[in-house]
Amino acid sequence: MKGSAIGMVAAGCLVVGFGAGFVARPMISPGGLSAAAVAGVAQPTEEEANAAVRRHRLFTGTSLANATLKLGDCSPGGVGPGVTCMTQLTMDTTRANATPQNRPIGFARLNGQWEVAVW
Repeated sequence: MKGSAIGMVAAGCLVVGFGAGFVARPMISPGGLSAAAVAGVAQPTEEEANAAVRRHRLFTGTSLANATLKLGDCSPGGVGPGVTCMTQLTMDTTRANATPQNRPIGFARLNGQWEVAVW
């Protein structure tokens, strides 16, 4: 009898804990928002991120004027100021065999526009 009572109390606590977790989850981590948005940190739109990548020049002087990216989740901080976002980057969309790359890219806001902060 003693063992079954302990088991019933443990099962009840487990049910209450799961129920509280499901109720509290939307308050802790709202669905559909990235960590940066939840933290109240500014992040670029996909259009602003594309413009920043297209303005960026690689260390070799190569322009990325034909690059496109799909913006994923962003999080504050990282290596530098601003946000670090997961992206799917296609370096040259004019080539038929251009392969998209999944990579994190940092963005920082300078003088009112987003710039690539980390490459």
